Amino acid sequence: MKKLFFTTLLFYSFIAHCVSQAVIADPAVNVMRTTSQNTVPLDPFQIPMGVVFQLKVPVINYNLINALPTGSCKIKIGLGTNVELDPAFNLSTVNTSNYFQWTSEFFGGQIQITGELIAPLPKNFADTAVFQLKGFILGSSTVTTNFLVTNHNTTVNLSDENGANNNTALQYVVVENTGGPLPVTFTNLTSLRELCSIKVDFKTENEVNVDRFEIEVSKNGLNYEKVGTLTAGNLGNYKFKFDITSALTSANLFVRIKSIDIDGQFQYSSVSKVSGICAESENKIIIFPNPAPNGISYFTIRNESGLFKGTYYISITDISGRMVNRRKIVLLNEKQFIYQYGLLPTGEYIVQILKENGEQLHTTKWQKL
Repeated sequence: MKKLFFTTLLFYSFIAHCVSQAVIADPAVNVMRTTSQNTVPLDPFQIPMGVVFQLKVPVINYNLINALPTGSCKIKIGLGTNVELDPAFNLSTVNTSNYFQWTSEFFGGQIQITGELIAPLPKNFADTAVFQLKGFILGSSTVTTNFLVTNHNTTVNLSDENGANNNTALQYVVVENTGGPLPVTFTNLTSLRELCSIKVDFKTENEVNVDRFEIEVSKNGLNYEKVGTLTAGNLGNYKFKFDITSALTSANLFVRIKSIDIDGQFQYSSVSKVSGICAESENKIIIFPNPAPNGISYFTIRNESGLFKGTYYISITDISGRMVNRRKIVLLNEKQFIYQYGLLPTGEYIVQILKENGEQLHTTKWQKL
């Protein structure tokens, strides 16, 4: 009888040990975007009725050590009341389907997409789940995405090291489809802060009957004001610079371009986010080699006017805004350090250095040959 008792006790102790295993990681989602089917940025406030478009949802595990265990998480995407999944779109083709099983249902007055984690999501993971949607009711609503730690089908309990980055939302408006081609295609928009100014750079294709471009800025991503105008000249590449006034000072500024046709029709570019904190003086930071030759998987970050002291976040995003690399680094009085970015395809990127409190220290364009 004693032998049976101790055997049972050992069995339940083993089960309790397995269940009590824990791992800390950081599931996160980033700013969602809308594009046309051929990936041209589409203003979410100008979604044509009945036209298929793409919703892009960045899916991330910021932790540099631990993967997200299978069965520990779910992603819930509520499409709002005015858009639906394209009936021809197959959820099994979503590019993150190696890790998530995507399903959909009508719930709470809207289509809800659920992604259940069916394989460990690797450490330092960043990818974008792309869905084909279609506007079917005129008016405005909101897409909401929540990366939930559920621990519903795992013996390893996941703890979220930063619950503040699990949610994101995107307001949109479905409008009448007037038909015909859009007057211009925006292929790239970047905004960089330099001391107390913002430099705006955007590229265009297919300028047809465009009269002018208006540069608009917002402190909250909702209410925009015009800060300047550029005459359209079929140049393909436009630059603009404006000062950070006291009225515009904000932790973040949102920049977009409004193209206005000769007959008054207009459309918007995608939105670029940049720090709106004026800096009278700034660390002079350089990144080299830039461009980086083929075969090199690292660059050096050097502070020409001081030392790196504290915790920093280094991120690399491609020109579409997709984060391809991110790492947390702790430095103690270092003049420079080497950053290993691994294998990256040829192209242009944005390298950003943030302080631990989220303040933008440096942003620059960087090219990989």
